[in-house]
Amino acid sequence: MASRATIADVANKAGVSVATVDRVLNGRRRVKPATAEAVRAAAEEIGFYAASLLARRAKELVPEKRLGFVLQKQTKEFYCRLEEDISEQAAALQECKALCQTRFVNELAPAPIIHAMRQLENAGVDAIGAVAIEHPHINDEITRLRSAGIPVWALLSSISSPDIAGYIGIDARKAGRSAAWGMTRCAKPGTVIGVLVGSHRYRSHEDREVGFRSYFRERRPDFRLLQSMSYLDDRSGAYESVAELAARQPGLGGIYLIGGGSGGAVQAIRDEKLDSAAALICHELTPTTRDALIDGTVDMI
Repeated sequence: MASRATIADVANKAGVSVATVDRVLNGRRRVKPATAEAVRAAAEEIGFYAASLLARRAKELVPEKRLGFVLQKQTKEFYCRLEEDISEQAAALQECKALCQTRFVNELAPAPIIHAMRQLENAGVDAIGAVAIEHPHINDEITRLRSAGIPVWALLSSISSPDIAGYIGIDARKAGRSAAWGMTRCAKPGTVIGVLVGSHRYRSHEDREVGFRSYFRERRPDFRLLQSMSYLDDRSGAYESVAELAARQPGLGGIYLIGGGSGGAVQAIRDEKLDSAAALICHELTPTTRDALIDGTVDMI
C-alpha cells in the first residue's frame, strides 16, 4: 500500500517549511495569500488528506475588495466590452476577491459623474476607477473621497487633481503623434486632414490633438490640418461630422477621429464612398473597427 502523504510532503512540494503548512492548516498565524495558495495546490496535487481544509484556509486568507467603476454611455460598444473585461480580470485575481460595481453615465457633465461616484461611496466600495472629464467640481470630489479613505483612479483619460490615486490608460500625447506618423504614410502628401475631437472636456482628447498637430508642425508642414470639430463623442455625432467634412472638403486626404463613436465614422466613410480616397485613423478596437481595419475602411487604430 502506498504511504499516506504527510505535512512534510506538502511542504516539500510547495517549497515552504513544515511550520508554514501547519500555520495554513490551523490558521494560527497570518500567511501571505500567495503562499497559502501554493500550499493548497501542492496538497491537492499529491493527494494530501486535508487538501479540502487547506483550500478553505487559503480562501479565508484572501482579502475582499469592493471596487467601483464609473464608465460612460452604456449604449457604446466600447464601454460594454470594457465592463466585461473588468469583470473577467476581477474574477481571475488571486491576490484578493474583487467584487465589482459599475455605474454608467449618459451625460458628459460633472454632476452625473459625481452622482455616480457618490452612489458607489454609499455602496461601500474601497476604491473607484472613473472615466471622467477635466472639471474643478470633479477634482473637488476626488479630494473629498480621498479624505474619506476612498482612492480614485482615472481611467482612459487623465485628470489634473493632485489627489488622484493614479492613471490607467495610454500616453495620449504619444498616441496623437503615432496617429500623425501613420497619417503621413496613409494620406496623399500635401492634402487636407480633418481633425474630429470627441470632447475637449476629456484631457486625453486634448493631449492627442496636441501630439497629432505637433508632429505635423515639426515633420510634415506640407499637409494642411483643419480646425478641429467636436462631435460629442458618440456614434451619430461622428457620422454627421465625417459627412460634413466630406461635403465641405473635396479631395480630403484623411480624418483623425480623436475619441469614441468610431462605428459612426466608419459608416459615414462607406456611405460617402471615401474609403479609397481619405485615410481614417481612430481609437477603440471593437468588432466594428476591427472589421473596418480588415476591409481597408480604417487605416490605423
